[in-house]
Amino acid sequence: PFSGMEVNEANPVIIEWLRDRGMLIMHEDIDHSYPHCWRCHEPVIFRATSQWFVSMDDTNLRTNALDAINDQVQWIPAWASNRIGSMVAERPDWCISRQRSWGVPIPVFTCGKCGETVATEATFDAVVDLFYREGADAWFTKRPEQYLPADTCCPKCGAGVQDLEPEKDILDVWWESGVTHQSVLRHRADEGLTWPADMYLEGSDQHRGWFQSSLLTSVGAYGQPPYKAVMHCGFTVDENGEKMSKSKGNGVDPAEVMSKFGADVLRLWVSSVDYSHDVSISDNILKQVSDAYRKFRNSLRFVLGNLDDFDNTMLVTDWNALEPIDRYMMAKTYGLLNSVENAYDNYKFNVVYRECYDFVNELSSVYLDVTKDRLYSEAPDSPRRRAAQTVLMNILEVLVRVLAPILSFTCDEVWEHYPPALRTDEGRPFSVQLAGWPERADFVPALPEDGGAADLERFEVAMAAREVVTKALEESRNEKFVNKSQEAAVKVTLPAEQLSVMQDFGPEVLEELFIVSQVSLVGGDAMAASIGHAAGEKCPRCWNYRDLGVDDSHPDVCGRCAAALNAMGFEED
Repeated sequence: PFSGMEVNEANPVIIEWLRDRGMLIMHEDIDHSYPHCWRCHEPVIFRATSQWFVSMDDTNLRTNALDAINDQVQWIPAWASNRIGSMVAERPDWCISRQRSWGVPIPVFTCGKCGETVATEATFDAVVDLFYREGADAWFTKRPEQYLPADTCCPKCGAGVQDLEPEKDILDVWWESGVTHQSVLRHRADEGLTWPADMYLEGSDQHRGWFQSSLLTSVGAYGQPPYKAVMHCGFTVDENGEKMSKSKGNGVDPAEVMSKFGADVLRLWVSSVDYSHDVSISDNILKQVSDAYRKFRNSLRFVLGNLDDFDNTMLVTDWNALEPIDRYMMAKTYGLLNSVENAYDNYKFNVVYRECYDFVNELSSVYLDVTKDRLYSEAPDSPRRRAAQTVLMNILEVLVRVLAPILSFTCDEVWEHYPPALRTDEGRPFSVQLAGWPERADFVPALPEDGGAADLERFEVAMAAREVVTKALEESRNEKFVNKSQEAAVKVTLPAEQLSVMQDFGPEVLEELFIVSQVSLVGGDAMAASIGHAAGEKCPRCWNYRDLGVDDSHPDVCGRCAAALNAMGFEED
């Protein structure tokens, strides 16, 4: 009596039909959430029909899959194992059949006389051969008797091959994607592909999809997972955390980003975020990343500019010939290499970004700032200048390689603008991408056994003092007591242990570090700094306050600058 009626229209009619016959126990209206189609947003009606399933427990598939998840696969990030593990532990049997007009068929047959399922090794082999020869469409265009063995028959009633009907259901698309490890890896060994895969990489939603279907088909068929590692990434959302969609108009086109900011800014943004969670992107965020990119680019340009006259014959090869801040920076560079290498090995690209950014920030604000005096004012071949250039060369060799996977275009540009003498080295790769990975043995001079850790620790005392001095200088500038830091004479008060370390460095090292003209050290209870006016006159060449005219050939500059001018062969008019 309900035939032809729409479901919602039939519901009250069915209720009355039951009531009229005394069969209705209770009728109650309940407000509740109801499933709707994600595409057309109409209510979904569920109808129970016969389907094909893969049992999760009859063959221990669930147990074996969980063993693989917990013991055989590296999950990146590690907590992802809990996510897919709980899904596999709680999932029902896998319904692998779908009712569609076309797709990959379920290769079984039904007896037209008794309804028995016919699926044997011989029928599967025949279907495999058919698909190899003619493709999966042949399932829908040929009769079973055209490709099955002639003696194929129903095991229940004995009906012959001509009475068999091919299954009309097709396979779940997740089954199709889940067996790609078979078609891609096992059948393409001649292309260098191996099974299992080293890594599967996809969005976080694939713990319920591709990661899981691949795992179940592989464990079910071969007893082991199809991958050694699985790494997932979150989704890209707008700056408010909203999912991007055409209807909202909040999508970000990578082509437009690259046109506006450059490809390397986009790549730098990708490296800076924690991809294991959803990540935000917008013009405002990209502008911030662009500022970070300029820090990298400008620092590399400064390094290149100060190595223009440098070649490998000028490298300082004695560790002890480097000045304390040089050794400190070499140790920091080696530490950067170790931390970045570890981060890359563990796919923590945001750690690579943070380590490199912090290093370049200190490089720019401390080492490059401090050594400008040596690089600009010393004679070109001065041992002190060559020591600074040696450190810059080591830094460049490490930075250009560890940043190359991220700032690919910029690092190739840097590689093309290496010091002229190094560009023509025989056998030099034409691209930094082919230049290999830096190693400890590449550092010149060779690092001490501890990698410079002792020098690093000792100089940390001077760096702490620099912070105190810098703050005192800033206060003096605000009070108009000094204008440039070179106008200052600094007195640093230090506890006994720190005082001993600082005295070992000597005043010249500290004057360079603080960028002041004079430094004195005194003992005290706590670290502090006071600012006075430097004695002497301002040298017009190096801007430090010194005694001028100590060299009659250059009466207007300090003794250090006069020596540099003499070394350069400069004569006064």
